[in-house]
Amino acid sequence: MHRLNVLLSVLISVALALFVLEVGLRVAGFGFPETLNEFDAELGWSKVPGKVVESSSGDDTVTIEINELGLRDDPMSAPGKTEPNVFRVLFLGDSFTLGSTVERNDLFVDILEHWWHLEERRADAINAGTEGWSTDQEARWFELHGADYEPDLVVLLPYENDLYWCAHESYFGKDKPRYRADGTLEPATLEAPPERGALAKSAILRFLGGLKGSGAGPHRFTPPGGSKRILAEFAALIPEPGDLLGAVMPDAEARAKGSLLALHRAVDEAGAELVVVPIPSQSAVDEEFAARFGETVLGLPRDAWDPNRPVDLYLEFARELGVDAVDVREPLRDAVAAGERLYHRRDWHLNPAGNRVLAQALHDELDRVGAVPAEHQALSEVALPALPHDRGLPTWVYVWLTLWIALSVLYAFHYRDEPLWRVPLQVGALLAMIFAIVLGGGALLALLPPTVAMAAGWIFVLAIIGFVVYKLGRRVGTITELLGAFTRRGHWYLMPLVVVLLTIGSLLVVAASSPLVAPFIYTLF
Repeated sequence: MHRLNVLLSVLISVALALFVLEVGLRVAGFGFPETLNEFDAELGWSKVPGKVVESSSGDDTVTIEINELGLRDDPMSAPGKTEPNVFRVLFLGDSFTLGSTVERNDLFVDILEHWWHLEERRADAINAGTEGWSTDQEARWFELHGADYEPDLVVLLPYENDLYWCAHESYFGKDKPRYRADGTLEPATLEAPPERGALAKSAILRFLGGLKGSGAGPHRFTPPGGSKRILAEFAALIPEPGDLLGAVMPDAEARAKGSLLALHRAVDEAGAELVVVPIPSQSAVDEEFAARFGETVLGLPRDAWDPNRPVDLYLEFARELGVDAVDVREPLRDAVAAGERLYHRRDWHLNPAGNRVLAQALHDELDRVGAVPAEHQALSEVALPALPHDRGLPTWVYVWLTLWIALSVLYAFHYRDEPLWRVPLQVGALLAMIFAIVLGGGALLALLPPTVAMAAGWIFVLAIIGFVVYKLGRRVGTITELLGAFTRRGHWYLMPLVVVLLTIGSLLVVAASSPLVAPFIYTLF
């Protein structure tokens, strides 16, 4: 019986440590994000009607609400037009079009619609973007549902990774449709992916998978002359991707063009016009960023890859198929040259400023190419409208103020000998240091390449832990002896309390003995 109790003590201690690690990693952002999507037997996946999730780009956290028809759009009881003589523009794309990293007020689709209304146009915009979709899924969605929305104009916004995935029947294990080069759908039965169990959703396993290195996984390759194993979808940036993908990419490009052909046919049958607007990556509009991206992510010299190649290919496909196309790279480059940051720091999507520049470009170019008929041109000249909402103060300001007031009251209540005027100053200064560590450290890490940022973060955490151990000194032996004693005696039911008390007590002892490191320790809490 004694051995069983000892074994239970060890197992509970290990389980508690794993639990703390799991919670810590989830707080640090390593948990599996909640998905907007569900299995779709025709499309692979589609958005869940009525779903609401929080999405983070690393810079901001936004709320994404899906309406009754499975779109990120206003409530809609039916897909068709609700008023006569309305010019309807339907936008097809992936997470850029969905706006997975911006609020709707900051998304180019909604900015355009708001602008058109200010210009007294009878026009509305429908957002059919879905994260992870490639051109083939967008074409298939329109074949199935597009005509129901009665569009007059369809705007397709492909991104560079569409090219690679158009060659494949699955996207990271999730089945999807694909088209042949002649624009016909390849027959296939899409299977729902297996349900992910609780263990598979563990942040620890996700973190350990990341530690294996960014080169793990089947959809990766090392390009000729490259020093890194990179995502295979980046092969679209490389004119000569080598033997491994040398046969895949021509097939991928042919199928991407076939998907566009299928969409063109379906749009024609619906009595609408099609315009292709390839979304450029940050590397295509910011040469300084391209130099860093090539070195840190691709592991290639700058002359070995071309960030403009995917955009050029889609523009070429459109020209060969007789489809109107709009190139938005120049306005984005002008904005970057003027000092604007258009993309998120930790994410490849457009930020609110980038969405506004894209909205401006689309507004002007759709009129220029004649995509919008004369009877739906602007009746009033209105400049790009200001944001239709008040951003207010950042969330962290409200959090800081709430903690400052609550902790000041508690501190004054428990330490009544302290001068009252000093309490809010001390609490405010400590909170300021903690928030500076979290926010400032996060901003600094965002400026570094992902692999370097992760290494720097771990060095920081390990340095704090090392300093804690150093400051504890001989107390470490006492702590170890206490844990060993409780374990040997088989007091398994006391182990959670003992571990928590010893951990918190040790950190507080170090914090009290070293004011300089105290804010870092409180940050760990």
